[in-house]
Amino acid sequence: MTDRRSRRRTLATLGALAAARLTNAVAQPRAALAATPRDAEGPFYPREIPVDADADLTRVAGRTGTPRGTPLLLSGRVLATDGTALGDTRIELWQCDAGGYYHHVGGDPAQLDPNFQGYGVMVTDAQGRFAFRTIRPVAYGGRPPHLHFKLAHGKARALTTQIYPQGESEERGMGWGTSSAGTRSRLVFTPTPGPEAGTLKASYDFVLVLA
Repeated sequence: MTDRRSRRRTLATLGALAAARLTNAVAQPRAALAATPRDAEGPFYPREIPVDADADLTRVAGRTGTPRGTPLLLSGRVLATDGTALGDTRIELWQCDAGGYYHHVGGDPAQLDPNFQGYGVMVTDAQGRFAFRTIRPVAYGGRPPHLHFKLAHGKARALTTQIYPQGESEERGMGWGTSSAGTRSRLVFTPTPGPEAGTLKASYDFVLVLA
């Protein structure tokens, strides 16, 4: 029961974080936004979608422990290139744990952080808002820290991409996605101190092309 209440509180915090980003600008469509660049899916998309796949990757159903790594609250919006909000967009997020291992891909379970979910999914609200609680991504195998995303909306082109913490995407010319500096700069998010001690927060808006 305690774990259930804690999870509800966490998800409520995520909702409040996303709502806090809603300003008067939300009601004013912005024109001619640049579409979010695509980036490689990578080899570690889950082979099986886990049963526990909500927006809080820092809590695993049936466990009371916390994952290694620095908690990160990531919120934002999904918009069309004409600036309108895209509610009902399905967003998938997956990443490695603090040890550099991906979950749900058939690896050695002994290497994984059992308190990290590794994958989450949610649907944006009517204003296109989303919020995930996860950990700050870490580097592994020569790759800079990154978060993987897939976005799907009934009236837009599907998008698969990755985003990178500010200052840690220099390696991008090694066959992972696009290589121009202008494109790299649009796949960057900036972590800042979060609302709780020892946490980080960041925002990122995805822009989709209408089909």
